[in-house]
Amino acid sequence: MHRKALLASALVALMAGTTTFAMAQDAPAPPATPHAVATKQMRILPGDRDHGMAGHRMHHQRSGVIGDLRAMERLYQQAGRGKEMTAVYNDVLAKSQDPQVRDYVYQRLARLQAQPANVDQAIATLRKGLDENLANEAKMRADREKMRAAWQQRASDAAPPAK
Repeated sequence: MHRKALLASALVALMAGTTTFAMAQDAPAPPATPHAVATKQMRILPGDRDHGMAGHRMHHQRSGVIGDLRAMERLYQQAGRGKEMTAVYNDVLAKSQDPQVRDYVYQRLARLQAQPANVDQAIATLRKGLDENLANEAKMRADREKMRAAWQQRASDAAPPAK
């Protein structure tokens, strides 16, 4: 009897899975994203795919500066003009102060520089980005320590004197 119950529950699970799969095939397409292309063949630019939680984490990068840079790089690559992105990336570095954008641009710029085997220039670019990130980290750490000291001072001033 136990085997029959197990077999029946396995059959029910298989049928439920098949039904769900069949219904998913007939489901309408998801709504278009802000960077969607209006053609039927390409709902989203190539390379923009949502992969579960990683897609949620990266969603902010598909919008804004990094998303625009990714789309531009894809278009430049499709046109065979990928090396022209170097000028775009240098322009972004000159204009942006956002640490995430600057880190992304340094990495992409180094990758472009390393492609024709100019590894030394790529290393120099990554080194510059690393130095900038370390300086930002040290500044944030100093700010946190300053805030912690101010908080401890306020807490000790507000505490009643010991008897």
